[in-house]
Amino acid sequence: MNILGIISEYNPFHKGHEYCIKTLKEKYNADYVVVVMSGDYTQRGCPAIFDKHTRCAMALAGGADLVFELPIYYSTGSAEFFAGGAVSILNGLGCIDYLGFGSESDDISSMEKIARILVDEPIEFTTALKENLKSGKSFALARAEALKACSDVDSNILNTPNDILGIEYIKAILLQGSSIKPVSIKRMGAGYHDDSIDDSFASATAIRNLIEAQGKADLSKDDLSSLIPSEALNALFDENEKSTSPVITADDFSTLLHYKLLSEKNNGFEQYLDVTREISDKIISHINDYKDFSSFVSELKTKELTYTRINRALLHILLNITKKNMEMYSPSRTDFVSYARILGFRKDASELMKTIKETATTPVISRLSDAYSQTSYFQMQLLNETISASNIYGLISNNDILEYAKKPVII
Repeated sequence: MNILGIISEYNPFHKGHEYCIKTLKEKYNADYVVVVMSGDYTQRGCPAIFDKHTRCAMALAGGADLVFELPIYYSTGSAEFFAGGAVSILNGLGCIDYLGFGSESDDISSMEKIARILVDEPIEFTTALKENLKSGKSFALARAEALKACSDVDSNILNTPNDILGIEYIKAILLQGSSIKPVSIKRMGAGYHDDSIDDSFASATAIRNLIEAQGKADLSKDDLSSLIPSEALNALFDENEKSTSPVITADDFSTLLHYKLLSEKNNGFEQYLDVTREISDKIISHINDYKDFSSFVSELKTKELTYTRINRALLHILLNITKKNMEMYSPSRTDFVSYARILGFRKDASELMKTIKETATTPVISRLSDAYSQTSYFQMQLLNETISASNIYGLISNNDILEYAKKPVII
């Protein structure tokens, strides 16, 4: 049996994702596809546009066989935490043969060379990195230039988002001593940040923009039928019928964030993940100008601070995601506290479920009520923080069903 793992956000699931699943499955003769998907919040520091169970249903309708949730500290963390946390789940299942992803270059060899440098940290790399950071460059730019200085690979790989994430996946596999083999296919259609909807493989960014522009009350299958696979689109609308507020944006959290900032401004915000002294001071000095989540991000933006970094910082403050707890969940580059919570599965994946039950070395959670007897202290704490964050999402989306009452999606 060949089992393909995929790490994703599916925010939302679209035709490019369906293409990726089908192509990787065929290319590597995979019998099943196991997905580790971000829950209700994403790596760019924003709530997902649809809740995790809706997006899980779309993924299952689009070709996935089993979907696990990526815990909140990893789904909203930097690329290193995002990749490391997800790989730890796949590795803990004990039966994943491949980790597949789409990339701009489809150059696994070059990505592996770069990942190896990041793992080994040779002296020429660390020296160049320190010099670049001292000159005032952002960490991402400083690292990219340091890698260019000590590597003969195509430097364009260091400037494309899916290649960068692919490098982090490979680095996580190496650091965790995993036997999972990284594989890729070339990304088709629109680029990661392309906001055009002319292409049938439109980006998730473009699709989110379209959905947000339509408004919560005016979602139409006709507007999305050329962008989202038909079965996934049906799953989306089936799930949305159960929700009074199906489309969620960062600005829906504006009042909650404003309250949190006001209530803690006297103590500062440096205890939260991704919040530096500089960011904390800027928040405090600009708090009287606060109007809503998105405009406050723009207010804090500088040349050195990206929108994504500020988004993540503010979301971590809102959700009480702290540096101290991240140090417990990931005490080193090789160690990640993890568990495998099932969000949904296909009925015809019984053989896959049986295999995972036999091979998994990490707790596989299908019912939250059983989690206490399955998990360690830190695993349970991470699960509880993830549940709390999802309950806040449910509060904003007017979903009165709390996490412990939710069941896995079954197709």
